[in-house]
Amino acid sequence: MSKAPRKGRILIRLAAAVAAAGIGAAALASPASADWWSPRYVALGDSYVSGVGAGDYEDTTCYRSANAYPVLAAEATGAKLSFDACSGARVEDVVANQLGNLTRRTSEVTIGVGGNDAGFSSVLGACAGTDTALCQAAIANAQTVITTTLPAELDDLYTQVEDLAPRADVTVVGNPRLFSGATCAGSLAITPDEQALLNETADLLAETTAEAADDHGFAFADVRDAFAGHEICTADPWILGYTGTVESFHANAAGQAAYAEVVTPYLEGC
Repeated sequence: MSKAPRKGRILIRLAAAVAAAGIGAAALASPASADWWSPRYVALGDSYVSGVGAGDYEDTTCYRSANAYPVLAAEATGAKLSFDACSGARVEDVVANQLGNLTRRTSEVTIGVGGNDAGFSSVLGACAGTDTALCQAAIANAQTVITTTLPAELDDLYTQVEDLAPRADVTVVGNPRLFSGATCAGSLAITPDEQALLNETADLLAETTAEAADDHGFAFADVRDAFAGHEICTADPWILGYTGTVESFHANAAGQAAYAEVVTPYLEGC
């Protein structure tokens, strides 16, 4: 989805209002006025947004990383970042805890959430071993949540974002497929067939999230193609396998940089 040149329209309306009020162009360009009008970027979501797996964390609660894609995208565009994403967040957590910095001055918002609602960490735990039936049942349950429960939750979140930041361009950011079909120590004995089912579930999450975003006129930044060939157990993985820590099955610093490559063009109007 292409982005409408919203900022340009707003600036035109602002300039017209200034002229009507008899305020000179020099006043509009003053440092104080320019600072007031500085665009603001708010990043909402879960651990894939906060940067778990990428290191250099500012805390051990939300695990916000200096290498996370919102930080990299803000640096690339010069946007002022309000980094509110938090590890472990579900849609309801974003609604309850992450919307406080959205205002009428917000110009860009990215949202990445939904995997925890589908219970992906529990699904991976169920698939880590030799009980294929347990894995398949966990995947089926996750797919049911994605198709029946998640759309309404995302609709509520997106509506609240629209209401709080009506002038913002909003980009919903998807997640990559985790698996390549290969096995290694980091894949926890998840078989190629199980990996294929997990990747299908990742596709279902992306498609469901993209549809909900489109219903609100939001852009969808799809990172799946960018990560192709860099999944767990590949020669150059951008996703960590099992590490024994909270970083397991998350994008590493190279993966977050790849996220930033996809997301940054959506923010170039900042």
